[in-house]
Amino acid sequence: MKTLLLAALLAPQLAFAAPSPRYLPQHDAMITYRSTGSDPRVPSSLSVRYSADLGRIRIEGVPLGYLLVDQPQERVELVMPQTRLVIQLPPGGGITDGFILGPGLSFTAAGNDRVLGRSCTLYDVTTARNRAQGRVCLTPDGLLLRGEGRGRDGRTASIEAVSVAVAAQPVGLFSPPDGYRIMALPQ
Repeated sequence: MKTLLLAALLAPQLAFAAPSPRYLPQHDAMITYRSTGSDPRVPSSLSVRYSADLGRIRIEGVPLGYLLVDQPQERVELVMPQTRLVIQLPPGGGITDGFILGPGLSFTAAGNDRVLGRSCTLYDVTTARNRAQGRVCLTPDGLLLRGEGRGRDGRTASIEAVSVAVAAQPVGLFSPPDGYRIMALPQ
């Protein structure tokens, strides 16, 4: 289920034939989400920063540290400040399925809604590979305001924006800190 929750967070990163959500958020932004789920590992709050120019995402509130997602390079890194370690996660498997999503995901427009006074389009989302399904609500400029879903294991999760700030994000937040050890997980 974590995969679908994380897929919902990153749904704006996908490019599909029209009609489809925006590929990347059009502007830098920081969104704080309230999250719930049947898996006790789902954090109750997530802070997500987007860098539109870099095509990168920073997700804070995950266990052990924070995640850095480099969409153009299809790279996900777990940064663990307490141990000064960066773990590079392999693409195409495990946890990265929720970050680097492929063409197996399909979006179907399902109406309109409002979250925090912002208009968003509802999309039903399905993926054959993970056999997961859900619904996301995306603004015209590519910001995820709400997501919910059920994974192939039957676990459920949902997120909803509780604050949105469209503002420039410091570039340094989207790279691992200097001096950290780097460990790449095998495929």
